[in-house]
Amino acid sequence: MKLFTVLIAILLTTACLATDIDQAMVKIYTNSITYDYYIPWSTDALTESFGSGCVIDGNMILTNAHVVSNETYLQVRKEGDPRKYQAFVVALSHEADLALLTVNDDSFFQGIDPLELGELPYPREQVTVYGYPIGGDALSTTQGVISRIESSRYAHSGLSLLTVQIDAAINPGNSGGPAVIADRIIGVAMQSINQADNIGYVIPVPVIRHFFQDIEDGSYDGFPSAGFSYQTIRNAAFSERFGIEEEQAGVMITRTAYGSPAAEVLEPGDVVMMIDGRPIAGDGTVEFRSGSRTRLDYMVNRRQIGEPIPLEIVRDGILETVEITLSTTLHDLTLVSYKIYDTPPEYFIFGGVVFLPLTLNYLEEWGSDWHLNTVDYLSYPLLFDNWQTEEREEIVVLSFMLPAEVNTGYEGINYEIIEMVDGAPVRNFSQFVEMVDSGTDPFLVLTTSLGKIIVLNREEAIAARDDILTRYSIPVDRNVF
Repeated sequence: MKLFTVLIAILLTTACLATDIDQAMVKIYTNSITYDYYIPWSTDALTESFGSGCVIDGNMILTNAHVVSNETYLQVRKEGDPRKYQAFVVALSHEADLALLTVNDDSFFQGIDPLELGELPYPREQVTVYGYPIGGDALSTTQGVISRIESSRYAHSGLSLLTVQIDAAINPGNSGGPAVIADRIIGVAMQSINQADNIGYVIPVPVIRHFFQDIEDGSYDGFPSAGFSYQTIRNAAFSERFGIEEEQAGVMITRTAYGSPAAEVLEPGDVVMMIDGRPIAGDGTVEFRSGSRTRLDYMVNRRQIGEPIPLEIVRDGILETVEITLSTTLHDLTLVSYKIYDTPPEYFIFGGVVFLPLTLNYLEEWGSDWHLNTVDYLSYPLLFDNWQTEEREEIVVLSFMLPAEVNTGYEGINYEIIEMVDGAPVRNFSQFVEMVDSGTDPFLVLTTSLGKIIVLNREEAIAARDDILTRYSIPVDRNVF
């Protein structure tokens, strides 16, 4: 904890500028494994990848989370030094695609002037990106101009956070390198658009500072989510009907997630006019600084977990002021989890039937176009209706059958959602496993979302477990959190 406190105290105060940016650059060598979410008890082959980072105060290396995701062994090399040093992850935010590394050998940091954080830049400012892109081993620099600043979806996490777009490509290997203006870090390079030339995206200083402030107490809590969906308001008749005097102002609440901060305060049909002191336009944007607008989500995720946020709403034509305490993250509230890293997948095998929770990782086993390749009832929840409800916190999928005598006749049943176990509804994956394990009826009866019924002889399924595991070289019948 002392390490985090010292780090944050230094980072959030003004300090001397680095005298030489190059000497603070670090190349990162990552050995990692990728988990197979279709065959969840196995992993893909060990791979080596490369990324970039820079030394900051506190003997820390700032980089991307995706550079070190699923790592098994890390090494780093500082600019101008051929030696590689073993490195360790100190703190990590998959949501913000940020990570802090360190090296236990203090000699690694000798002679390095750490880089300091700057401020959020303005469009048309000149920026230089440092890193180690593919095509060589030496440090590379790329210059560009700030194109725009707005909230965008981070490819690594799926979360929408403030982003700086630059007109300089960010190539493989560049990820994690600093974007610099006037010798100060204004962001960390993270991703690019494959379909466009010379467009790159940078994680800006406000997001980096949020991460640093979060871990100051020694633990990572994440970025808050209020847990509501909304409809934009751009029609005069709509505004008049709901008692909104200003044209094209406010957004209407359409849904709240079960157990979310919003569910305790807001109702479908409420029109939110102002959030955290900022008026909301009818297109769902707020002005985050003079002349610049972005999605209203920014006002929520710039806060820390546990902080309150005030709202002005119109309910039944009456203007009210309410307050939400931001106690949950998006991961806490979604029915289908976005990308999961650094953790083996959950699964459960009973009677040779493979079950697992529906996640984006599982959907991506159908490729980058999974939303086109998967059956509609698997892709729809994540794309269009992903809030938890009082009845359901997680979706359980019957993935496929491991052919055995006990499940003969069910070979054609794959990729179906389990709705009920012995006539009782399924709430989440761990509850599903408990229902199967604790059942006392001689037969296990499963009902799918397509109305199919699967009946297994419970005693025979239990007796066949070891034989099925041996036959298909599976170490254990489950991994349940």
